[in-house]
Amino acid sequence: MRQKLVVTLLALLCSAPALAQTAPVLDPAIVRDQTSRLATAVLGQICLLNIGDTAAALAAAAPGGEFGFIEAPPDVAKALLGERNGNVRVLRRAGLGVISVVIPQDGQCSVMAEFADAAALRRHLDAMIERGGLKDGGSLLPLDTREMEGMTLTDYVFNPTGWFAKILAKRFGTDGSAPVALVTLVSPPGRAAMEAVLSVRLSRDTK
Repeated sequence: MRQKLVVTLLALLCSAPALAQTAPVLDPAIVRDQTSRLATAVLGQICLLNIGDTAAALAAAAPGGEFGFIEAPPDVAKALLGERNGNVRVLRRAGLGVISVVIPQDGQCSVMAEFADAAALRRHLDAMIERGGLKDGGSLLPLDTREMEGMTLTDYVFNPTGWFAKILAKRFGTDGSAPVALVTLVSPPGRAAMEAVLSVRLSRDTK
């Protein structure tokens, strides 16, 4: 278990301030499924594809960009970053929960979702790897699922291959095969301001 990464995720969920604009007006199950889908897309396109390149991750989450993120208020950014240097950006979509992306300077990248479902996150992660934006770019292996303080923690390893391994090889000057630690933590509805956090980090940087 990647203890340092897990502790960071627990701290994120516990410190997350409320960012909701309104209560969900659709079926809560639909809202959780679709917000999980959006959170997974953000994790893939901003955090995973740009892992190890903070500037590129920030550019992908730029205000006015594809997703429509805006800068988080200073108090929100401070709460989520703690003592770390970095940036926090927020995305609001009508009918869905709020999404935040936390991009510190330490190599970790996390996505927080106001609403989420553990099974939906797993389904959308698999779809992203098998049929979506990371198709033929690697494989996702679940290592462990456990209950931790009433929350569902799932620990994965993503093994880059093909075109994505070539990108990482060029980025890091290696063979591009270094595994990526991917962890999701989902809280029961109503327990925290944000129900889930998804995070990636190169395994070589995780202890």
